[in-house]
Amino acid sequence: MSDTVWISIAMGHGTNLGRLRHSFSETDQRQDSIAWGQQNVAGEPLKAECFPSEIYGAPDAKDSDYRLPSIFYAGSFWAVSKAAADVLRQFDLGAGGLYPVKVFKKDRKTPLGDEWFCINFGNRKEAVVVPESLTSLNDQYIRPGVKGWIPKFAIEDGGMAISKGGLLGT
Repeated sequence: MSDTVWISIAMGHGTNLGRLRHSFSETDQRQDSIAWGQQNVAGEPLKAECFPSEIYGAPDAKDSDYRLPSIFYAGSFWAVSKAAADVLRQFDLGAGGLYPVKVFKKDRKTPLGDEWFCINFGNRKEAVVVPESLTSLNDQYIRPGVKGWIPKFAIEDGGMAISKGGLLGT
C-alpha cells in the first residue's frame, strides 16, 4: 500500500461541463435523478437503476459541444470514458462502481465514442485532519450542500493532512 493520497480537481474544470441531458431528463424520474446525483456526490453507494441508460446532447447543442473529455458532467451525473474507467478499476472502488451508459449526439442515434460509464463514488470517509493541514481550509475549501470538504483549486503537495484511515479500503 502507498502512503500517498491523490486529490484531483478535474471535476471542477469548466471543460467537463457539457450541453448534455440524460434519459431521466424528460421522465417522471427527473426529480429522483436530481436527488440521486446529490447522493452520489455526497459519496453514497447507489444501485445501477439510479443512473441513466443514455446521455445525449441538449436540443441546442452544437457539433463543437461533442468533444467530450475523459470525465464529464451530464445533468446530475458524472460519466467517464472506457480509458478512465480502466484506470479507476485498478483501485479499490469500495461500495462505488461504474455503470455502462450510452452517449449520443442530440439525435439520440449517433453514438459518441466507444464505451462510457457513469461513476458511483459510493465512498465517504472522514479523512481530512483539519488542525494538522498546512493550508487554511477556511480559505482554500468550500462546503456546498454536500457533506465534506471540496477543493476550490489545486492543493500543493503536503498541503493537507489525511488520517491513516484515509489510506485504508472501505
